[in-house]
Amino acid sequence: MKLKDIKQIKNLTGKRVLLRLDLNVPIEKGEVPNSGTWRLERAIPTIKYLTRKKARVIIVAHLGRPEGKVMSEFTMQPVCEKLSQMLGKTIEFWADDFSGYIQDSEEMSNGSVAMIENIRFYREKKNCKRLATRLSKLADIYVNDAFGNVHRQDASMHAITYYLPSYAGLLMTDEVNYLSKVLKTKKGLSVILGGAKVATKIKLIEKFSKMADHVCLGGILANTMLKALDYKVGKSVYDKDFLALAKRAYNAKKVHLPEDLVVCKNKKSKNCQTVEMDKIPAGMMSLDLGPKTIKKYLAEIKAAKLIVWNGPFGYFENKLFVQGSKSMMKGLVKLPAKVIIGGGETVELANQLKLSKEFTFVSTGGGAMLAFLQGNKLPSLERLKK
Repeated sequence: MKLKDIKQIKNLTGKRVLLRLDLNVPIEKGEVPNSGTWRLERAIPTIKYLTRKKARVIIVAHLGRPEGKVMSEFTMQPVCEKLSQMLGKTIEFWADDFSGYIQDSEEMSNGSVAMIENIRFYREKKNCKRLATRLSKLADIYVNDAFGNVHRQDASMHAITYYLPSYAGLLMTDEVNYLSKVLKTKKGLSVILGGAKVATKIKLIEKFSKMADHVCLGGILANTMLKALDYKVGKSVYDKDFLALAKRAYNAKKVHLPEDLVVCKNKKSKNCQTVEMDKIPAGMMSLDLGPKTIKKYLAEIKAAKLIVWNGPFGYFENKLFVQGSKSMMKGLVKLPAKVIIGGGETVELANQLKLSKEFTFVSTGGGAMLAFLQGNKLPSLERLKK
């Protein structure tokens, strides 16, 4: 897929650029914690590129799910302050209705940056054309660098492209280029899938069991597959709606299931044990992969040329059940293969372990990454194609 990107714009001097970013970061006590800045870091290269070209940059982004209502806990102001600090450049915050800042946008100095309030305070989720029309009056050019939101057909992602010349940002271009390589890989591909999004990932198992050498499973996805194959899973969480599809997607030669699992009575329990995958006690639930499974998975994919991982193996909300994912991540960086990871919790773990820079590429998309790999048409992305 070839996109119209910002490097193709011949002259940005003095142009007002409406820049859509994915800045949906955690807020703690009214601030963005240092542990939650990775999305902000990934936004900086495109901002710097545009300001170096003397564009006037107006950032639009969302935070949380205010559902069309103005809610103070979802204000973009702390995000604006943190991004200003990281950028080393003042970003002016336009706190009120952005329609009142049209003249301000025209009076911005070249190379300056502003940020409007949370776009989800408006009819963003309805892909509202009236909202897009109002937004378009702030700018001359639209740039989308919010890959993590590209699978959604929102006003500032999709409708806006009908009112302004539209281009992909640097991150968006990288995301598409790297993930496209996965789909083009014919030999030496291995895929690791965990987490809780069974509906999407079951379909990916079916797809990659045909084109990849290995597909390794963890999390609720693995539980669902085990249940579909008539294993006793005790009280383990699985998705009963996708048992038939899971059974159909299973390929014994390529799809790898856990050999051992960490089980407890409940998600808060501290008294756990590791058991064989076919010996889960009736009153226990699987909450992480065991060490034998991690060793097996790493052995299976050691000859891979390209590895893709989306979704943790355990119940991520409890630190007791992150060990399987940690061991896998530490093992992956020792392999000679190129490795692409994605999904919020997977990326969060890589950042905690300070291993992000060890991977070939870290995708900012969770659901967007899955949708792209599934081969789904993403309307907001289609609007950026050449």
